[in-house]
Amino acid sequence: MAFKIISIAALIVFYGCYFAKMIRQKKQGIQTDQLGKNKVGFAKFVEVTMKIAAILVTVTEIICIFIGTSLCPAAVRIIGAMMSIAGTIVFIAAVQTMRDNWRAGVSKTDETELVTTGIYQISRNPAFFGI
Repeated sequence: MAFKIISIAALIVFYGCYFAKMIRQKKQGIQTDQLGKNKVGFAKFVEVTMKIAAILVTVTEIICIFIGTSLCPAAVRIIGAMMSIAGTIVFIAAVQTMRDNWRAGVSKTDETELVTTGIYQISRNPAFFGI
């Protein structure tokens, strides 16, 4: 039961941070969801497929948490829970440091500045690392 609570809490915090960032940027006129937009052919197919896969993975995670399909030993589940918490912390630190200077998913016409402070002194892509 503790693993379910940790897993659900980590998902809520992670996606809460992710969607709060997206909503904040949308209010500023920054459109972050660019996957598949203004693309044609194979490029559009790949980007739309990635988007669908990401949604399906999240839905699958939630279903597996609630029906308890994990057959992993407790030690593996503890490591997974710790990695989930650590990844969420790294992602939040990246969002806080980056503020509105995101490039991933942002239109090419929106200008942003290169961030080299905070967690970005250690890693060039801490948000993706946290994910």
